[in-house]
Amino acid sequence: MTLLHERWFVDNARYPVQLDAIFTSRTWIPVGIAAGITLLAVLAWRQRRGRTLVPGPIELGMSGENYKRLLSWMPLVIGLHTAVVLLVSGVSLRLFFPNLLLPRNFLGAVLGLTEIAVGLSFLYGALTRLGAIALALAWVAGAIVFGPLPLLEHAELLGIAFFLFANGRGPLALDMAMERLHQPIEWLVPSAVPVLRVLIGLSIAVVAFTEKLWNLPMGLAFLADHPFNFFPALGMSSIGNREFLIIAGTVELTLGLLLISGAFTRLLILIIWVPFNLTLPLLGWRELVGHLPTYGIMALLLVWGKERTRPTMALGGVAERTGDAERLRQEPA
Repeated sequence: MTLLHERWFVDNARYPVQLDAIFTSRTWIPVGIAAGITLLAVLAWRQRRGRTLVPGPIELGMSGENYKRLLSWMPLVIGLHTAVVLLVSGVSLRLFFPNLLLPRNFLGAVLGLTEIAVGLSFLYGALTRLGAIALALAWVAGAIVFGPLPLLEHAELLGIAFFLFANGRGPLALDMAMERLHQPIEWLVPSAVPVLRVLIGLSIAVVAFTEKLWNLPMGLAFLADHPFNFFPALGMSSIGNREFLIIAGTVELTLGLLLISGAFTRLLILIIWVPFNLTLPLLGWRELVGHLPTYGIMALLLVWGKERTRPTMALGGVAERTGDAERLRQEPA
């Protein structure tokens, strides 16, 4: 149940976030555990001088040219994954995700139409930067309409907006017909992947609180219909649904903080991939479509790996920071 959105499968209005839980052990113990594990991971990563435990494409034998070509396609992957969510949500009168039901009035129509327009922009790679700005503005409007917490659960959309604004939509884009529209913004590109990584880590950490640690009634209602607590089947019957939610929230918070830290990024993505996909056959298309942008980001981070201190190579044509890029500088083109 880690890394899924219970809010998409229950009556959202019945389960407000319990902010009074901030001052209880339900918050401080998970925060202490997650912060401690993250600190140890960062220290271990620095001891290794940033070397990852998981080899990247270059270490696995991919040529420098092919690696650069692979990276150049990542904005296209993220743009298409995000476009599907925006188009489905727009025609369903939802703001981005199933729990954010838009009102059937002028404001709802404008926000829904904005989603459709941005989705088409990302799909065709047409006026991508305007689409990225519109996506960020729709996110801000959603934070005003629904409150900040439901939108912070999806902070990765702001990361995607920034990433595509900085890099453009990559190959096979209509923007390629206008060189100025297609070229990445060089001074923003070095921040594009780190910002995306930090914001998806933030979204995972926020969901740990809003859907689990600070919202046990919602989690219990979800588990009543979807019995995902596997501990009794392993002989640990003392871990009931309440304890399972706290464990899941702690794990989720830890994963979010680790992503924010940037330590062992490839290894972390591989670890996350299992629980992220395990529930797909049981929860169906809503789970799949809602997580498509996250799949695109995870693919990018798996290919990208860790940061270095100097911009060294191109993502869609512009310098960026990466460990594999450090080796590319010494390879023949």
